This record gives sequence, C-alpha cells and structure tokens, in this order.
Amino acid sequence: MAHQITIGLTTNLTVSTPDMSVTARAVCIRAGVAHRVEAVEVMSIYLDALSAEARALHAGADLAAVEVQDVAALQALLETPDLTAQDVQQLVCHVLNLSVTPAIDPRLQTVLVALRASMHGRQYLARLVHLSPTRFSHWFVEQTGLPLRSYRKWSRLVAALQHIAAGRSLTEAAHAAGFADAAHFSRTFRNLFGLDPTSALGHVSLSS
Repeated sequence: MAHQITIGLTTNLTVSTPDMSVTARAVCIRAGVAHRVEAVEVMSIYLDALSAEARALHAGADLAAVEVQDVAALQALLETPDLTAQDVQQLVCHVLNLSVTPAIDPRLQTVLVALRASMHGRQYLARLVHLSPTRFSHWFVEQTGLPLRSYRKWSRLVAALQHIAAGRSLTEAAHAAGFADAAHFSRTFRNLFGLDPTSALGHVSLSS
C-alpha cells in the first residue's frame, strides 16, 4: 500500500519477488509488490504513493537498487529524541538524494485533498476530475500504481497510527480512522508490515 525503501544498516540485503531478486545496500520496493527480505538489520522507510518523495523517486520497477548517502545518519535518526516530522522528511530526502519534486497533476491534488478530508466514494471522486467511475479507477492506478481501495487502506492505517501517537487506545484509534474494529486494523497492519501491531508498537515510540 506504500512504496518501501529498505536499507541494510550493516551490510547489503537481498529482496526477492517470484520474478526477480536484487542485492544492494538499499532497495526500493514498489507499492503492491509481495516480497521477501533477507538481511541482518534493516531500516524500512514507507512513502505514501501520492507524496512528493514518491514522485521524486519515480518508483516504477517492482524492485530497484537505491543509492544512499549516509546510512550512519539514518541510524542516528532512530536514537534522536523529539524529532519533528519535517526533520525526518528533510534527512530522508537528503540521504536518498530526493531533491527535485516533479509537479503533481492538479486533478490528483484535488483527489488527494478530498481523500484526506473524508473517505468519499469513487463516484464522488470521479466527478471531481470529470471522469467516469471506470475511467477514474484506471487513471488513479496510472497515477499512483495502486487501486483506490489499497490507497484508502494505507490512509486509514496512517490515520490510526497518528491517533495512537496522540494517546488513544488501539480500539479507539481503529474506529477514529474508519476501520470496522481493532481486528480489522490489526489485519491491515499485519498485511503491510508483517507483524501484529501490539507486538510491533510495543517496541517503538510514536510521535504525531
């Protein structure tokens, strides 16, 4: 549901799909691609498919080696308290050399604003950009690499994590983000990260 950049903190890693395998210090994995990671210790960065960073990255191939500028700086990031989202964003852009952001299609910007405001239906979003619902579905995949349904799951997951960071319980966060219940949130979290949220979030500090 998001583009993933996985970086070997101590040595190269290998990422494999049923069709290919890439070994490098850092590998970009396109959204929607099932994969296996073989590594010693890694950091994974998830990029929203509509984010400026994702557009700058031009994630096209299922797997692609990525050049990283300073792995040590990323390791230090994990141990730095009270970082703002902007601090993290700037360092990630520097380390991945994402300095040029291609302009976003104004129609996609309109859809993004609507999606962030509320979980509007496909027909409503299609009308915003003057497309039929069927054409809109194809267009959205062309623009993001993801079906609208998958992108919505990602958006809800991010919203739930923000609610958890603000101090809400897992159940409260799940409902506030639009999941049917905590179990639905847990399944979505596990599908993306490969871990149960209770186990995964018990070892990290979240900030909103």
